Amino acid sequence: MNKKALLELIAKKEARKQELLGKVEGSNNVEELRSINTELQTLNAEITELRSIADSLPDDPTPAPNPNPANDPIVRSALGASAPTGQQTPQGPLSNVAAATYGLGINQRNIEKEEFEKAEQRGADLKAKKPVIFLPQELRGLFPSMEQRAVTIASQSVVTEQKYSNILQPWFKQVSGLVDLVNVIPLQGGVGYTQGFEIQSGEAQYTAEGAVYTESDPQFGYVSIGMAKLASYTEITDEMLKLPNVDYQNYVAQQMITSIKKQLGAQILLGAGGTNQLTGIFSAPANVMPTADCDITTITAIDENTLDTLVMTYGGDEAVEGGQWLILNKADLAAFAAVRATTGQKLYNITLNGQTGTISSDRSYSVNFVINSGAPALSSANTPSGTYTMAYGSPSVYELPVFSPIEVMESRDFKFSSGQLAYRASMYAGGNVTKYKGFLRVKKP
Repeated sequence: MNKKALLELIAKKEARKQELLGKVEGSNNVEELRSINTELQTLNAEITELRSIADSLPDDPTPAPNPNPANDPIVRSALGASAPTGQQTPQGPLSNVAAATYGLGINQRNIEKEEFEKAEQRGADLKAKKPVIFLPQELRGLFPSMEQRAVTIASQSVVTEQKYSNILQPWFKQVSGLVDLVNVIPLQGGVGYTQGFEIQSGEAQYTAEGAVYTESDPQFGYVSIGMAKLASYTEITDEMLKLPNVDYQNYVAQQMITSIKKQLGAQILLGAGGTNQLTGIFSAPANVMPTADCDITTITAIDENTLDTLVMTYGGDEAVEGGQWLILNKADLAAFAAVRATTGQKLYNITLNGQTGTISSDRSYSVNFVINSGAPALSSANTPSGTYTMAYGSPSVYELPVFSPIEVMESRDFKFSSGQLAYRASMYAGGNVTKYKGFLRVKKP
């Protein structure tokens, strides 16, 4: 294939890109946008490869194709016979959004004009070493359970226009799925609050005619949720400065989200409480989680009775509470998988969905689980006696208030010689268990 033919093929593919970008501007269908996004990524890769080949070929004596794709007969043919000569390709801010997001696989839905301009400005400010603010309601990727409408930052890779490879491959999951299950509450400007909970309701008594009524007041308790400062620090290569502003701010936001969620995932379970600390499930105060009722010390190993003990012990005397979650280390999940029946077959059926799943057995119930590396493994010989290992209950009774926006600042001085950009991010949040006997805690005997 000569250079002219290659250029004509590139023009066809460019025309198809413009057609898809035009569809993006008028579509609100998520599935359609994802399909367009996939095709755009394929087209970008093909065009890059074809241009690389064309650049290596000598110029043809004939003129190159019409530089205005809309007036080129090949392009018009690709766009359809009805396309008039001189038709302009989509322009303006919304087409830039599509090119900077769907073409690079950064976002999964259409971005409104004002949201694009905000992202564009933040990317420019970051490059100018100015601090930027990410409001919690704008970071639905950080807290999916937060009831807010916001831009979804969901990319797991950064795509740039490179000659050979344009994908930065992420590492394995580093954030516990527990963060996405707790009850996140936006409380901008707050510094803490007190949350009430019911210990037990009142109970009527027999009373003789004309006698004084017996008091049957319900009992309540309270827990305090204070403010803690969460800080993260990360470094990235200065090559990322070559990204468009929108994609650059999205990449920085993604790194910041991962760092903060990683810290939260551990502190929800292990937070020591007190000044400038989240109160984790393992450190919840005795008035909300009395040790005599919430701590189990009879589980010495994961065996055929472990799920029965947890399910039947949890909750009140009048019901078996279904739909609870077992928070455990991955090593303990492997211990569940290793339990065998007397016939030698696996006793527990485990379904996997990445960080979450279910544990069940034939003719029995199913229990949800979520992996958290912060939980010491009961099955490990290195875990000391008296250590909390697993928790069983509903993650939604753990409240995680967010008291501030997230501020991100960039420095190019600290790692100047190695070409690294340094970032720090901070936010204020809190956390505590807010339901009486909300969890069972398994303590290694």
